[in-house]
Amino acid sequence: MLYEGYPVDAPYVVHRPEHWAFEGTGVRAGDSFPHLVGVEYDRVTPEAPTPEGIEIVAHSPLVCNGTASHQDSAYYTVPSGAGVFATGTMRWVEALMAGTDENGANHGMDARTGRFVTRVTENILRTFAAGPAAETHPAHGNAPEIYGEQA
Repeated sequence: MLYEGYPVDAPYVVHRPEHWAFEGTGVRAGDSFPHLVGVEYDRVTPEAPTPEGIEIVAHSPLVCNGTASHQDSAYYTVPSGAGVFATGTMRWVEALMAGTDENGANHGMDARTGRFVTRVTENILRTFAAGPAAETHPAHGNAPEIYGEQA
């Protein structure tokens, strides 16, 4: 995952709804969450060094400064057994309060987005706290299916 651009405002699009991080959210492939991708974004960049077996779980089309690209959320594991989850969007933390009385504007993010981000964050924290994530939740690499064989 590498930083790619600023500024952007785009929907977050679920690619792998069966991923354990999305458990209990009810999402399906292609479901989107308006405005969750912003104001900066990251993506898997196959032409750069990329962790072996990286699993892209969200793949969101966007346009930044006139250039079409994608934002990715990705998961991978390392030899120590630790899991790494990258949201790929600066708005993830802000979205934890989306739709609440405590923070109403949230760049247009709604309560549905807030519930989704909160549940995913809880799933990740619980899994990582139980550790090591690689033993119970191995990554299922799919970057080549999305970006081609260079991944």
